[in-house]
Amino acid sequence: MKIVERLSDVRTEKNARGCVVAVGTFDGVHIGHQALISRAVSLAREAGASAVVLTFQNHPLSVLAPERVPSALSSPGERRQVFESLGIDLVVEERFTKELASISAEDFLACLVEALAPRAVVVGENFSFGAGGRGTPDFLLAWDEAAGVRVEKVPLLLRAGKTVSSTRIRALLSAGDVRFAGELLGRPFSLSGLVVHGDERGRTLGFPTANILPSPGEACPAKGAYAVRATLGDGAEHCGVANVGDNPTFGGVEPRVETHILDFSGDLYGAPMTVRFVERLRAEQKFPSPEALVEQIRRDEQSAREIFSSIKIESDACR
Repeated sequence: MKIVERLSDVRTEKNARGCVVAVGTFDGVHIGHQALISRAVSLAREAGASAVVLTFQNHPLSVLAPERVPSALSSPGERRQVFESLGIDLVVEERFTKELASISAEDFLACLVEALAPRAVVVGENFSFGAGGRGTPDFLLAWDEAAGVRVEKVPLLLRAGKTVSSTRIRALLSAGDVRFAGELLGRPFSLSGLVVHGDERGRTLGFPTANILPSPGEACPAKGAYAVRATLGDGAEHCGVANVGDNPTFGGVEPRVETHILDFSGDLYGAPMTVRFVERLRAEQKFPSPEALVEQIRRDEQSAREIFSSIKIESDACR
C-alpha cells in the first residue's frame, strides 16, 4: 500500500487511474467505515482496478471549529494498518485547510476526476464535502450521470439500535465501556507510546508497571483498572492489568497508563509498547493504605486472568 499526501500527486501514479475511491474522514476507521471501504475494495476487484482511500491528515474540525475538534481514536499508523488490512492499494491523505474548505463541491469533483479518473466513488450516507457542505451523497448521485462515474451511497451501520459513529465510541470510552467500544471499532481500543519512568512505587509493592503517557488530543478510557493486552517492541504480546488515572492513593496528578504485565520480568524503559483494552475491571479508587491497594491489585489480577481464560487468549502470560 502506498501513501501520498496530496490528490494532485496521484497524477504520477498511473495504476491509480480508473480506480474505485472511498472518500471520507475515517477518523476512527470503525466497523461502519470498514464496511464502506470494503465495498470500495470489492468494486475495485470486480473491475480489476486499484482501491483508493481519499481522506484527511487532520480532522476537518481542527480548521472549521478548533474548539470542537474531537479526540483521536486511532493514530495515523494504526489507521493505515486498517486500510491495508482491508485491501486498499493507495491512500491519499490531504491536509484539510481553509483553502480546501472553501473549494466548491464542483471544483472538488473536478480535481478528483483529473487526478484519479475514477470508475466509482463510494461514500457514506452522511458524508458531505465542498464549501458549505453542499456536496452531499445526493449531489454526487446527480453528478454521476453527467460525469459517467458510478456513485454508491453506503448506509449507516447500526448496532444495538443506534448508529455506529466515532462520537458514540468516544462516549463509550468516556464511560469506561472498552469492550463495546472495541466491538464498534472492530478491534480493541489501544494506546501506544514509549515506556517512561514513573514513581517506581509498583515495584516496591510487588507489582512493577510499564508506564506510557497518553498524547495530547488522544482519546483515553475513563479512569480505572482494565484487563489489557500489551504488545512490546519485539512484537511479543502479553496479558496484563492497566490502571488509567493519576494514582490518587499517593496524591498523583499526572494522567498515565500504568500496566502490570502478568508473569513478566524485564527492563522496558524507552521501548515502544501498545496497550489494547479488553475489559474494565473497576473505577479508579483512592485506598486508605498501600496494603489495601495491594489487596485490590491482587483481586484485579485474578479477575483479569479469568477474563483472559474465558475469551481463550493464547499466551503463556495469560494462564
